[in-house]
Amino acid sequence: MLIQKQREMPFVAVFKLETGEEIIAKIIHETETGYAVKNPLQMIMGQRGAQFAPWMMMADPNKAIDIKKSSIIGETTAEPGLESQYESITTGIALPQKSSIVTS
Repeated sequence: MLIQKQREMPFVAVFKLETGEEIIAKIIHETETGYAVKNPLQMIMGQRGAQFAPWMMMADPNKAIDIKKSSIIGETTAEPGLESQYESITTGIALPQKSSIVTS
């Protein structure tokens, strides 16, 4: 069960699985035994360095994937910059960077 229970669904979370995989996904539903997620991605090393790839290559991208809580060893919300990048990749919409005020 995610500590950040007060968050409204759907929201983006990061999971560390007992297989060693670390994935980022949008949680759309939670049950007592698992999570239904959409668009789970994992980090892989490519020719140009680290990049995202689908966690389940042959899964229908329009359907939810169930992850059993018993296979999760760690879970948290995503770092804001990573969450923004994930949203951009999975929706095709580039989100603007949050502005900050710079003072001298």
